[in-house]
Amino acid sequence: MQTWYGSKAGFNDAASAPDIPMAVGSLQKPFVARAWAEANPGQVPPQISCTPSSGCWLRHGHGTLGLAKATSVSCNTYFRHLAATTPLPLLTSNLTREGFQGEIHSPEAALGLPDGWPLLRIRPSALLEAYRCLVSVPWAEGEPLRGMVLAGLREAALTGTAGALKHRGFWAKTGTIPSTTGNALQTCGLALAVDDAGWAVLGRREPGTGREAAAALAGRLTSPPSILRAQSNAPGERLVSLRLFDLLRPRRWRVCNLSSTPVPCSQGGFLGPGATQDLASGDWAGPGLLEIEAVGTDLRRRLLGRVQCRQGRSLQAVLTAREYAGGVIAAELPTGTPAQRLELGAAVLRFLAQGPRHGEIDVCDSTHCAWFIGRGPRVDWLTTTHAITNPASQFTMPQELSDQEWAAIRASSQQPGPRQWSSHCGGIPLSPHFLWGNGDWSITACPRHGGLPASPWQRLWKGSDLEKAFGVPVAALSVDPSNGVWLLKVRGPLDTRHYRYDEAHQRLATVMGWGALPSPAESISPTPAGFLVTGTGFGHRVGLCLGE
Repeated sequence: MQTWYGSKAGFNDAASAPDIPMAVGSLQKPFVARAWAEANPGQVPPQISCTPSSGCWLRHGHGTLGLAKATSVSCNTYFRHLAATTPLPLLTSNLTREGFQGEIHSPEAALGLPDGWPLLRIRPSALLEAYRCLVSVPWAEGEPLRGMVLAGLREAALTGTAGALKHRGFWAKTGTIPSTTGNALQTCGLALAVDDAGWAVLGRREPGTGREAAAALAGRLTSPPSILRAQSNAPGERLVSLRLFDLLRPRRWRVCNLSSTPVPCSQGGFLGPGATQDLASGDWAGPGLLEIEAVGTDLRRRLLGRVQCRQGRSLQAVLTAREYAGGVIAAELPTGTPAQRLELGAAVLRFLAQGPRHGEIDVCDSTHCAWFIGRGPRVDWLTTTHAITNPASQFTMPQELSDQEWAAIRASSQQPGPRQWSSHCGGIPLSPHFLWGNGDWSITACPRHGGLPASPWQRLWKGSDLEKAFGVPVAALSVDPSNGVWLLKVRGPLDTRHYRYDEAHQRLATVMGWGALPSPAESISPTPAGFLVTGTGFGHRVGLCLGE
């Protein structure tokens, strides 16, 4: 059984975890250090030898260690010494101040160890608040010792008892207590993590150990929406996870804090106003107003949210649904009317309600899901290595959604309506099934074009570009809609391959730019230079038409 408690908004299922007092074991130890500091003002914490005979949880002992190391490995011997050299009333007052309930009759009880009396208990909400204060509020007595405790908690999250978290940018502590079911052969494990913005989460695993609870908690911390949700200033606001710049493959990412105040980050704790940071795998920054740069590509994007460089150097952002909808409207309708913005915003929310399109990540920022530019600048995707920015809009922030506009969009999204949209239907809108083969044959009629073909386009695809896009020399190309789903048939030296629109679009875009296939092609003809491709409309031509 696993239970999760989160500070502020916390995890989605945190409400199911009752906020009732419980024993937390070694999670008490940092507050024992504070009581010792009050009892021994101005003194340096001792160096203690933890041996096989000293009665520590680690049978062969930890060797000689100081406060920071003892915190990271949760050494019973060390903290038992601190508790034994601190008056019991002072231990009691310190722990009671944090919300612990019960009496301390021995040094063992101060550490959360059984001593024949009932263990101390604390509400999870109070424990999370105690740790939040621990990482953010100086101690009146022994502030240097608090720095040692924090160093130990930081190390615990990397190589200590909470090392299974495998996350940088956290302070962490584990605890193991007797099983609450009464089974003498089992234990209950706890793990608590605090991030650099003071958000805290507590995981409880039974049966289990503190290390096992930390490993389980690690799986929860891989989801940045959980972290941003806890820090959001809009309770209940849906969060959107977003893959950024999928078509580009830069070697380096860089983030700049455009906010007027520091924002949390994985390197050094905070990123100051105007400061920049390169992002390696696992690094993150935010939430805040950020500018992300794909170094070497001339591409920058601004957004209000949190960004993380994930494994494989892919970049992910987490932002509110309002910020996401505004970023889509800024891309698709930079000069749209209020009525059009309302229609598109509602369609964005209906689209999100269908669930993630990229595994655990909701959407990408390309037209596979929706064209998203955040707070700008607008760019033209011309090559796979460089995105050309329109100089006229380089420093122009798109119009943000007002409170009134956002309220209207949310209300409209609850009504029936289109879930997709297209830059221009070409006068001939298509069904979702035609594009994606999903069984939805409905067609959203276009009120602007009345069924009349409009906006024709043509492209010349060179043979050398096609070979790069599809990995084989292309002998023939054709469009096959015979089974009710649009397919691009690519005949190579050995076989013929079939690609639906999304995959064909992305493969061509990686070589010829995002405009190589503006919408599902209608005809393809061979030419001496390659293939001439024609069609009408822009975007996939499904759902709400945004064209004039």
